[in-house]
Amino acid sequence: MRVTLVVNRQDAVSETFQRSLASVLATAGHEVTVHSLRAGTGPVPQVEGVGTSTGLPPLRVRSASVALGRLIRSPNHGLATAARRALAEYGLSARAVRAALGAGPLIDTRPDVIHLGFSGVGVALADALALVPEPRLVVSCRGTDELVHPVLDPERAAGLSALLGRVDLVHVVAGVVRDAVVVLGAPADRIRVIRPAVDLERWTPRRAGPDGPGLQLVAVARLQPAKGLDDLIGAVASIRESGTDARLRIVGDGPHRDALRLRILRSQLGGTVTLVGPLPPAAVRDEVARADVFVSASLTEGISNVVLEAMATGVPVISTAVGGMAEVIHHDVDGWLVPSGRPDRLAAALEFADRHPERRAVVAAAGRRRVEEAFALERQRDELVALYRELGAADLTGPSRRIAAREDRR
Repeated sequence: MRVTLVVNRQDAVSETFQRSLASVLATAGHEVTVHSLRAGTGPVPQVEGVGTSTGLPPLRVRSASVALGRLIRSPNHGLATAARRALAEYGLSARAVRAALGAGPLIDTRPDVIHLGFSGVGVALADALALVPEPRLVVSCRGTDELVHPVLDPERAAGLSALLGRVDLVHVVAGVVRDAVVVLGAPADRIRVIRPAVDLERWTPRRAGPDGPGLQLVAVARLQPAKGLDDLIGAVASIRESGTDARLRIVGDGPHRDALRLRILRSQLGGTVTLVGPLPPAAVRDEVARADVFVSASLTEGISNVVLEAMATGVPVISTAVGGMAEVIHHDVDGWLVPSGRPDRLAAALEFADRHPERRAVVAAAGRRRVEEAFALERQRDELVALYRELGAADLTGPSRRIAAREDRR
């Protein structure tokens, strides 16, 4: 099958799963194109055997005319097909123009299957997707788009419900996400739970030992409010006031960086909490390996890949019990769970870990076994290949085929 995998930006860290999926499908014999809605600002990671495509930039951007000209000259006639269908579906309107410009590059990839890397991508592309001739539609639901955005934005919830009601298959990363998409309107018989996975050959137990005295903590997260880093900094401040020697290194970047810097300075934690910034994967592994404890203080998650990677590295994990994290960690067996938004409970867990280094070692070893048993990359690959085998064999009727049939009757 020709599979077009739609992502936000190919150079974004959050697209790691999509690149892995593209590689798996290409290895299984599918013709795969990764289509990014926006051009990135950094180098695009190359995946062997996988093509790339990019959506049109906004028309006000200087490069738009070049990209539009290239699309018009394409032998696959994607823009012409999109324009004809947009006029039939939406009339002569600004909506038709937007939909056609979004659909044209997608049609040009000639997809049998469109796989949306996030459900939010599908909501944004709803009008454009309706113009693509005869694809099967798969959407991956990874947590935030399904657990948080519908609560904050009722209009977003309505768009998500419309999308989930018309897809051929829904991939979810956790049981809690499955329950959420059922409530939003996804047919239960079209949902498949395929959990995240870790490359156990890359993330191996290789404790490098702490850099200094005291409890060495590490967090790896995008610097944004949903990651709960304010709570983590507050917990570190609290345990230091009570006499626990602890230091925290936060790896990552994001829009909340300056706010976190200010919080650190005002809490007089300048020598205790370090914003490391973004690092390449090998350096992230080194940071995790040097820590006594990995901490995830998120307010929302599906299943956190960085938590799985820390467990695979043999570092004990303290995580908030959000989203699917309780499906990963058995409390006080292979990690510790605390309520989200409760820096006092997080502080208590940190103090316990500091007082019981022998327990940390037991939990760390159990965490590695947990990942080996339930989150190995080979299992995920087999399940993804099986999903596409099912998709190819099933007699499913996708939304775009219904629109095409309606157009043919006109």
